[in-house]
Amino acid sequence: MVETKKEFVARRLDEVIHEWEADAPAGGSGPEGSEGPLVTAQRHRAEIDTATDDRVDEIANAHPQIAQAWSSRGA
Repeated sequence: MVETKKEFVARRLDEVIHEWEADAPAGGSGPEGSEGPLVTAQRHRAEIDTATDDRVDEIANAHPQIAQAWSSRGA
């Protein structure tokens, strides 16, 4: 079975979020109103299941390591 880009990006976001959550310092987030990479990744993961193909591309491109992994996976 071939993994779609949406499935690939969702899986990679899950991995990135898990790593960042494990490395997050205890005691809460940064300054109020700031949105760090963990929060951005969580927000993107929340919307990926219903995202259009164009939005999946935008989400992947917002995370260079995911976009790079997608483009090099079939090379």
